[in-house]
Amino acid sequence: MKSSFQISTLSESGSGYVSDVERVRAFWRHVEHYDAGSQVRQGERSGLEKRLIIVSGWACELRILPDGRRQIFSFLLPGDAIEARGAGSVGACGVVALTRLEVVNHGPQLTADPAYRDAARQALYEAALQRERRLYDHLVRMGRLSAKERVIHLLLELHERLERVGLVHGETFKIPLTQEVFADALGLSVVHINRTLKGLRKEGWVCIKAGSVTLRNRPRLAAASCYRSEADDLEFDALMQRAGEDRMSCAAPPPRRNLSA
Repeated sequence: MKSSFQISTLSESGSGYVSDVERVRAFWRHVEHYDAGSQVRQGERSGLEKRLIIVSGWACELRILPDGRRQIFSFLLPGDAIEARGAGSVGACGVVALTRLEVVNHGPQLTADPAYRDAARQALYEAALQRERRLYDHLVRMGRLSAKERVIHLLLELHERLERVGLVHGETFKIPLTQEVFADALGLSVVHINRTLKGLRKEGWVCIKAGSVTLRNRPRLAAASCYRSEADDLEFDALMQRAGEDRMSCAAPPPRRNLSA
């Protein structure tokens, strides 16, 4: 029998699917609601730490600069945990609801039920590893991929994560993101995002209609954007690692040059 935490289905833990929202609501008993655009509050006046899981809706982790510019680091989907983040040296950080959001607090269960606590902590640990991996993927996406590659890579990531929680139908999934949000996530201008999406539609790679995205030929898209699914064979991982080690051992050291040169 699955633990209560598994029934809540952290998408990263791979332990289940959010297929019956009403059943999840009934199990957790208390659901908090946030309107689109509102900040998710992770602290309580009582001093007790909240441990929130998204039941339905989308949110994002971001930082906002004093002049209004913002950088989105990750999208939070149904089944994801919302973790508290410490303050940084650049901008104010927070979690903002992108759609109407429903969350549950599983903090009390972590201290009330020892059997539940062990399963929950393991699932949280696995989820944290996945979030860290996606953060590194995001850094590479922002720093080394072209605009076209960035857009495709992010769409493939969202497809895979939504598929894991049963929110993909065939190759189509709902994506409640504006071009402005996409631009803030990928470090591009809205004009550049618009031009890139038009190009992908014209090439027949992606179909975007009425808030839904359909990906055509995902293997081709993955190859074009350096995307590797979490479900890829471990043998492939080992081969790529050995190939990278061979390249590193054969590479000549780069010439020394100052950044100002």
